[in-house]
Amino acid sequence: MAKSTKKRTTPERWQPVFYETARGRRPAWDFLVGEEMPIGVRAELLVTIRAVLQVGPPRFPTSTPRWRLMNKPANKREVDLSGICEARDKHSSKLYRLFCLIDRDAPEHGLAAPSLVLLGGVIKPIRTEVSQSEYRRIDRYRKDYRARNRVARGRDGAEWWPNLGAGAS
Repeated sequence: MAKSTKKRTTPERWQPVFYETARGRRPAWDFLVGEEMPIGVRAELLVTIRAVLQVGPPRFPTSTPRWRLMNKPANKREVDLSGICEARDKHSSKLYRLFCLIDRDAPEHGLAAPSLVLLGGVIKPIRTEVSQSEYRRIDRYRKDYRARNRVARGRDGAEWWPNLGAGAS
């Protein structure tokens, strides 16, 4: 019986980073710690992000109820967010979406490791569509990040993680 010649490779280490606007705002951070964000939903979204980072975003399944890859819209008038992933959660009658961009080339523009860039988020009632203006906002964040690679600095490791509330980790 022939031995397998497959090499075992160690998985890439991925890091989460927050996209930062030219004015110093961090839309994803604001979304996660905002008044409208229930602590339980924040915890679930961050558990999803942690799981994606542990496996590696390119290898994590993109068609689960909690992590989806956005697809090109059928209608050409709609905003094309293909290539953006969303962490998802549902609470009561609302859906929560945290939009992320996978940047495997992040070390080439000064980041320590390949990065999952947290762009921003949306809250919407169930059985409704996210407005095109919200999608345009997320697309602007993506385009700005790709043009300038601007992220919040000085928050590494567990320090960047928003407070999940008592009893959560």
